[in-house]
Amino acid sequence: MSPPQFYDPNSPDEQPVALPSAPLTSLAEGVQLQPPLSRRGTGPGLIAFLPSTSNLSLKSGEDKPLDPEPVQKWAEEGFAVVGIITGHGSVQHNLKVAVEGLLNLPALDTRDKFAVVVYDQTALSDVLSAISQDSRLVCLVVYGHSLSTPPPVPTLVCIPSSVDVPAAPNLTICKLECPSSSFVLPQTNDYHPAAASISHSRACAHIKKYLNGPYFDLEAIWEEHTYFEFVVRSVAKTMGTMVAEPYVNHIPTLAGGVGRKQLTAFYRDHFIFNNPADARMETISRTIGPDRIIDEFIMHTTHDKQIDWFLPGVPPTGKKITLPMLGVINIRGDRLYHEHLWWDQASALKQVGLMPEHVSLNGKTLRLPISGVEAATLLRDETAHPPNEMMGPDYGFVKDV
Repeated sequence: MSPPQFYDPNSPDEQPVALPSAPLTSLAEGVQLQPPLSRRGTGPGLIAFLPSTSNLSLKSGEDKPLDPEPVQKWAEEGFAVVGIITGHGSVQHNLKVAVEGLLNLPALDTRDKFAVVVYDQTALSDVLSAISQDSRLVCLVVYGHSLSTPPPVPTLVCIPSSVDVPAAPNLTICKLECPSSSFVLPQTNDYHPAAASISHSRACAHIKKYLNGPYFDLEAIWEEHTYFEFVVRSVAKTMGTMVAEPYVNHIPTLAGGVGRKQLTAFYRDHFIFNNPADARMETISRTIGPDRIIDEFIMHTTHDKQIDWFLPGVPPTGKKITLPMLGVINIRGDRLYHEHLWWDQASALKQVGLMPEHVSLNGKTLRLPISGVEAATLLRDETAHPPNEMMGPDYGFVKDV
């Protein structure tokens, strides 16, 4: 059976896919429990100390980024999360309430060890003291602040590069190029997307090491997503593999979608049913990290229809295209958060006959340093073409052609 060629909202494959859902419950004033928001539905426990919003410089609703606030973000990573707003009772009492709440949760799959994450410096000293007294609190992540004493458990500190943290046993330091200690909180004016992303990846790896999970088969998650995109061609099932608010960014053409509503429309109207019938991907390399996949591949296709996401506004030329591409896929828990897709648009335009080989510059003829299908051939086989050909006499300023 051939895949569908257009979007049919009545198709069985286009019926809505329910997102993971679990109620947020209150354990005490300022203490809330969020079960895992992964498709697996179970996970180990994590306790986060959060600042009161009254102490933060907050963004307006229109400016709020896609990145969710910490409790939801860690729950989407597959953890059972207790969020504690500082200023409501003592740290020691709230930690006890948090652990008891986690132990009473059927979705908790690791019952003898928990992670602690501190976003609020005012709670840090009491947290360090409490960790020393409870052997079940096995690792710590601290965002934005230094430590005055060596930590009692393996600790990751993520801080702006301007902050000094002396080396100590049990301590790993992640320095980030950002101006403020509140870089990781998306609701604040000091939020820094790059620093927040890097530090979150480091924190995930750190915590999973000491809680022994949750681990997911990232490659299987990515291949499931592409199966629904390219084989089944289902918008609903493709979106069902993604977190509540994902995004896709095709860098060269500024195409994609930010947030579930916009990305659903992009997949429906400009991507899933927009690819030529012979489109296929040839994988060259795949790198798998703690929370992302880097795919290096070659796209093979015939430009026999207008491809909105790839050559927007360009009518079909009938030309064959063989183009190297790079995908950076971030996976949160067992669902995708984002895709960044890269390619050389000049090479694509050359292959469909829309990029001139020569241009006039200062009254002379210049041969442009742009490759066509040769780039893909060289990516597949590093000996296919001699190196540095574009540095030779056939490129740069040449005689009139």
